[in-house]
Amino acid sequence: MTGFRGVAAVLGLAFAALLVWGFAVGGSVVPLLTTLLAAPWGVVTLADLYLGFVLVAGIIVVLEPNRGTGVAWGIGVVVFGNIVTAAWIVMRLPAAVQRLQAGR
Repeated sequence: MTGFRGVAAVLGLAFAALLVWGFAVGGSVVPLLTTLLAAPWGVVTLADLYLGFVLVAGIIVVLEPNRGTGVAWGIGVVVFGNIVTAAWIVMRLPAAVQRLQAGR
């Protein structure tokens, strides 16, 4: 599990750097969203992305011992994306796995 958390940390940091680069060089994402939403496969792609966000957010809500904390993490995933998922894996996965193994 430590290896998986390490990979999540590296990928999360790499994605954070990619976000900074994207905003620095590419500016606003709104023009791209307009283009994506105009194409059927763009809509499908965004729907798939957000389906994943909502499902991961739901898993996080279920696995967090405190519902308020779980909801906050879940909202973070839906609003900020998989960078929050990576942070949750790094910070909270061991405790979640222990709860699952204990039969929570």
